[in-house]
Amino acid sequence: MLLKHFRNITLAVIGFCMAHPLYAQHRVFTGKVLDAADSSPLSGVSVTIKGTEQGVTTKKDGSFSIKTAVAAPLLVVSYVGYSQKETAATDSFLTIYLEKTTSEMNEVVVTALGVKRQKASLGYAVSEVNGKDLTQAREVNVLNSLEGKVAGVNVSGIAGGPGASSNVIIRGISSLTQTNQPLYVINGIPVESQPNSSDGSQYSNVPDLGDAMSNINPDDIETISVLKGAAASALYGYRAKAGVILITTKTAKSNSIELNSNYVAEKVVDLTDWQYVYGQGANNLKPTSQLVAFQSGQSSWGGKLDGSPVVQFDGGVRPYVAQKNNLQNFYRTGGTFTNTLALNRTFEGGAIRFSASDLTSRSIVPNSGINRQTFDLSANYNLTPRFLADVHANYILEQAKNRPLLSDPSGNSNYNVMFLPTSVDVRTLEKATNPDGSELAYSPSVNATNPWFAAEKFINNTERNRFISSVRLRYTFDNGVFLQGRAGIDNYNDHYLSVVPTGTAYRPKGSMSEYNTSYKDLNADLLAGKDFKLSPDLTITPNLGASYRRTKSAEYENHGETFQIPFVYNILNTSVKTVYYLPSDQEVQSVYGTLDLAYKNYLYLTGSGRNDWFSTLATPGTNNKVGVFYPSVSGSFIFSELLKPNEWFSYGKLRAGYAEVGQATAPYQTQLSYIFAGTTFNGLPQGLINNSDIPNSSLKPSLAKELEIGTELGFFHNRLNLDLSWYNKKSSNEILSAPASIASGYGGAVLNIGQLQNKGWELLLSGTPVKGSSFTWKTALNGSVNNNKVLALANNQSSLAVGTSSTAVGFIQQIVGLPANQIMAYDYKYDDAGNIIKTASGVPARGLLKPYGSAYAKWMAGFSNDLYYKHFHLSFLIDGKFGGKLFSGTDYRGYTFGLSKATLVNREGTFGNNLDAATYYSTLASNVSKLFVEDAGFIKFRSVVLEYTFPSGLFGKGIKGASLSIVGRNLFYLMRKTENVDPESSFSPTAYGLELGGVPSTRTFGANLNLKF
Repeated sequence: MLLKHFRNITLAVIGFCMAHPLYAQHRVFTGKVLDAADSSPLSGVSVTIKGTEQGVTTKKDGSFSIKTAVAAPLLVVSYVGYSQKETAATDSFLTIYLEKTTSEMNEVVVTALGVKRQKASLGYAVSEVNGKDLTQAREVNVLNSLEGKVAGVNVSGIAGGPGASSNVIIRGISSLTQTNQPLYVINGIPVESQPNSSDGSQYSNVPDLGDAMSNINPDDIETISVLKGAAASALYGYRAKAGVILITTKTAKSNSIELNSNYVAEKVVDLTDWQYVYGQGANNLKPTSQLVAFQSGQSSWGGKLDGSPVVQFDGGVRPYVAQKNNLQNFYRTGGTFTNTLALNRTFEGGAIRFSASDLTSRSIVPNSGINRQTFDLSANYNLTPRFLADVHANYILEQAKNRPLLSDPSGNSNYNVMFLPTSVDVRTLEKATNPDGSELAYSPSVNATNPWFAAEKFINNTERNRFISSVRLRYTFDNGVFLQGRAGIDNYNDHYLSVVPTGTAYRPKGSMSEYNTSYKDLNADLLAGKDFKLSPDLTITPNLGASYRRTKSAEYENHGETFQIPFVYNILNTSVKTVYYLPSDQEVQSVYGTLDLAYKNYLYLTGSGRNDWFSTLATPGTNNKVGVFYPSVSGSFIFSELLKPNEWFSYGKLRAGYAEVGQATAPYQTQLSYIFAGTTFNGLPQGLINNSDIPNSSLKPSLAKELEIGTELGFFHNRLNLDLSWYNKKSSNEILSAPASIASGYGGAVLNIGQLQNKGWELLLSGTPVKGSSFTWKTALNGSVNNNKVLALANNQSSLAVGTSSTAVGFIQQIVGLPANQIMAYDYKYDDAGNIIKTASGVPARGLLKPYGSAYAKWMAGFSNDLYYKHFHLSFLIDGKFGGKLFSGTDYRGYTFGLSKATLVNREGTFGNNLDAATYYSTLASNVSKLFVEDAGFIKFRSVVLEYTFPSGLFGKGIKGASLSIVGRNLFYLMRKTENVDPESSFSPTAYGLELGGVPSTRTFGANLNLKF
């Protein structure tokens, strides 16, 4: 049934196009493109035939030659930083002058399905980031480079070291339990990019394995377009609920060779402010023997630090002094070295670009790092003047060594360095092993893994082979109708090896797991359209399309416990083996259409509709509806075109849009599914029901309806610009697990019941305060506010658990009537008069579990500046987030281990019923965990770049251009309200707002060298 929809629309589109004649006479048009200011030639200018994708780029002298079969062609001439121009082609030589952009009327941006449109015609907000802004003060995961650059986009990296996942939230979270990550589209092909990290459960000390976007080489990116609202992303239907990020990679614009070389050094930033008055020990006493020192391995409840000789866990005697540099002494200087070589070639009718990149990233965590090789190919060629073909192919090989475990203490070097006693030097643990190869323990707690042992002996290695490719064919008929077909694939294979070595204190016999994941996402689409000039003032453009998606994946795990031969790490060497295999297969077929109307040059209206049919909703024996329709409408009014020109007001636009988008259901939620249990009975494999929740044969995709209104204003010849947006998005049919009877044997029942709302404002204020012949200053301030509220949960539930801290006293929950992702903690217990109730021992009693605010910031801002002086370019970015909360597991442990300065109060006295300080503060931390809910607001000096572009011709004919820059990133906080911890630290996107045991924050400095030959 699904295939029938796709087949019918495909035949209709082809029939519509084939009804027109195919052949016409070819003509050649030549000319030159010059700068209107000084008549200098412009190289690399795009010259295309309007209504087609047939085009060329100008040569070094600005000349071009283009062949076409279009009878009376109109040439569209565009170049970055200049106003687009349309001119009729004539038989005589054309001299075309371009003026530098002074208006937004001709600015072109990439929109849904990769279509380039004038920004003035859009009825919704689109933000575009130039690729160069991502390559200088760069990070291994390119998404982190978007921090502070786009209004309404919340970007936060997971504290997992180089290549860790990035948590990207556009206009607030869009789902209560499903993914909140946007859809990523590379050259028109959707790609999978979900964070591969902890699920937010209490005991989930796993490494973050990175997301798909951490594989992308920023040197290959031309632009990133962010489609924030539903009206902008509606053509992606069921994948658009969380927004869409479009990535366009570079193509050749001239004959050249380009080398980009970048190196950044990375140093740990110690944000802790522990007490260094008392050292290791207990009962305010220094260790008096090796055994006592060992027993107080994680305790800073000892005597006052006085420099006297004291025995330690290993029997060594050392001065009893403060060790304030444990982070610096454990973490090394990290560094990332990236080299990209790109070969560009243009020729008549086409162009080709090939790049090869190598990245080597050395983590600050000892024995940890990433190597990544990337190869990118982009080619386009006019097979005939009407027939365009382009190909994009990207291959990535990424190998990561020993990604660190996060959150819980077991095997987590970050956790165990952070909480060493104040008088213990981490370097005394560096030996790591005993003579028999077992872990050199320093504490009676088996979970307090020696950090050097965790870094050097544990194995957490990954290898990813990924291939992303697309082919597009576009034919333009002589009457202007185009037919475009595109197919692409995102295919990757991951291998993950995890070994808990022999002799580990918490698992002496050791264990290992091997995970293999294969993923294949095939996308194909067909699109046809044409511009119809109904009158000199009115143009309509209908487009009709269809798409097909097939996704297949398989996860295979081979787990073994207890190595029979110690230190031999092979799955065949384990005594107890378990095998898991989890396949997944789903299909979606879609049809869609758009209709654009343009009246003169100031009134635009766009309507679209998309219908998706889901295999995941097709349940045999039921009448469940498998198709969902997503409509949208948007428009813009350039009212400044109706006003008389004046010196102070340059541009005015009003825009509005409404759309409905969705989020697909995961496979196997409408009926029972089965997996192999990994065990056998009488030699035969056993099977299990895979569903943890009762299936729902009437399940529907979740839905979001959004209204967006905005304005764009330009003043003083567009030296000052304002872009303001308001949106109201309501999500319904949220897929939640409602409580089920224990007798059912299931943990819950899958229902469409949750509701969520996001309302907010976005602002971009940009301008050029100074513009001179030798000095120019450009500045931009973006800001946003998001008001988020959970409207309903399943079966009238008032709360839904999302994440749990390993401390067991901090939680993330969805609470009806409050903003999403509430930080939950225990309050004091009060009597009727409001007095704090204490336990019999004299410690404040545990009160109710209460919400203390959303983990996500309500307000965000970014302030960027670019200063140009002759050949110098200085840029810097300051950004901030406000209104969010953080549950600090670090500060909780600071109380229980005696590290926090708060524990100095009455340190040598007694509390309540003769309690010592250690017992009192540890119990207080457990009973009243609201003490560790902190304001996560901050203002950060995010990045600075100083670039020098060498004068043209300085190096002779061999080098066409060169630039050198020095860079710094994550430099320092201008304002921070958290104690002892980075307010941006998190170990899981699912449980965002819970912090503990992550890789500490770092500061980077480096240099870029760019050469063009």
